[in-house]
Amino acid sequence: MQKALDISKHQNTFSPAVAQAAGISTVILRAAYGNFLDARFQRFSADCKAAGLRTGAYIFLTHHYFNKNAGDVNAARTIMHKHLDVLLEILEGRGITSWVALDQELEAGQTMALAPADNTALLNEAAQRLREAGYTPCVYCSASWAQSRIDMAALTCPVWLAYYYADPEDPDFEGCASIEEVHTKYGEYMASLGDKLCGWQFGRIGYGGKYGVGSANVDRDWIYFQPDDEKEELPMFTSDTLKIGPVSTGDRAAIRTLAEGLAVAAADDGDYIIVGPMSNGDRATVAGKALALGLGCEDYAAPEEPEKPQEPEEPTVDLSELTQAVDRLVQAVVELNEKVDTQITDIAEILDKLAAAGAALE
Repeated sequence: MQKALDISKHQNTFSPAVAQAAGISTVILRAAYGNFLDARFQRFSADCKAAGLRTGAYIFLTHHYFNKNAGDVNAARTIMHKHLDVLLEILEGRGITSWVALDQELEAGQTMALAPADNTALLNEAAQRLREAGYTPCVYCSASWAQSRIDMAALTCPVWLAYYYADPEDPDFEGCASIEEVHTKYGEYMASLGDKLCGWQFGRIGYGGKYGVGSANVDRDWIYFQPDDEKEELPMFTSDTLKIGPVSTGDRAAIRTLAEGLAVAAADDGDYIIVGPMSNGDRATVAGKALALGLGCEDYAAPEEPEKPQEPEEPTVDLSELTQAVDRLVQAVVELNEKVDTQITDIAEILDKLAAAGAALE
């Protein structure tokens, strides 16, 4: 485990040297709030890079707010991708070496507009876009949010969860209990996630001065593993349709329910289920669910239909050629008859001569 801080413009100032002296190895900086650059990101990221601190980033997302999308998933998707456009431009050349987190929560007065399946599908789509840009994604949220508003089995990236088990007397690193020893509803839930949990934000009260920030309070985090510590890469899929299985009755029902929630076709194929065609984001969600259930999952291409045997072509006949051939045949027959008649006459003459010769000899 590594000691980490996450900071934003609200800390105003930051001394990497002070943080390092206190044992911090990773800092996760807020890069953007929605479509807007965090006012301290550029300075903080340059200072962290110069000091050799491992640096991550996060974006505070708002596409899931009802006042932004009015409950329309497609509107939420459009807003989310605009957020990502901004984020990717901000991160370019900033030396990001740790997680890039998709921060999802609600500010005061805001309401959640997305069902868990839709919300998870969009987060998977965002995570895939970050991967394609060369970053390693995770989702940041509270433990309660993860449990109630995300389908964790279908989520295709790790989570960094906030749970202040001792709030408001949040401990520092040395006094923080192991998550396996926090026997509360959310503590046991987080411990059950295993390698799906990449970080824990356990404290937010106090210790600002100790860690070199310009605010009284600072968020403190355990990072359980870094992007390059991941032991197993998720398989990559390229087809818009997946073949999943062999599946049990329960697994089949789970995959079918997910597909129906995404408005994606699902068809039984013996011990397997074929899901698709679907978008890249939906594919990531379905594949994540299948892998979380321990099922086989592979690209699928429908078998090609056998070619129909071609009908034999009707022979074409040139009537003029046929007529000419018949004429030639008739002419040949006529000529043959003439020759036969001539030969018969010649034979008759010879026989007459022989008869005459025979009579003379008598």
